[in-house]
Amino acid sequence: MPVHPRKLEKLNKRLQNVLKQANIESHRAVIQRISANLNIDLIDCAAALLYISQPHLIQNAIPQEPQKPIAVTPVNNRNVRYRLDVGCQHNIDPEQLLAVIIEESGVDRNRITRLEIRDNYTLVDLPDGMPADIFQLLSEAYIGEYKLNIKRVKPNRRKLKN
Repeated sequence: MPVHPRKLEKLNKRLQNVLKQANIESHRAVIQRISANLNIDLIDCAAALLYISQPHLIQNAIPQEPQKPIAVTPVNNRNVRYRLDVGCQHNIDPEQLLAVIIEESGVDRNRITRLEIRDNYTLVDLPDGMPADIFQLLSEAYIGEYKLNIKRVKPNRRKLKN
């Protein structure tokens, strides 16, 4: 079960924070109800939920047989612009930055568009509809000693006057 150590460490920290700070009794009851309804073990239920929330946490070491491609029309192929708090002055390498974004978010490299590294920040377009937990991971991610601190850039909605 190859898990990237940094991802596992971040997951451990997030779980510790939740267990210390949040009241999860209602969540426990829901998990027990789901487990009973599906007639599955609590560990299997937790593993399935982890897979849903962190599908790229575990790298499959055993290559699986290729499946027949399924023709699916993407529901939403739009991208959204984000701002990262790292730029040229931080001596970052574009490939290294892309690697961090891909590793933390699990976004396909082909879906990351328009990477513009400016003096003290970077603009990048990522797929619309990024889950909150992935956004949180990217927000807390570092490249070297610099935190990405990702923020969504609001589109300029000014109407042009004729």
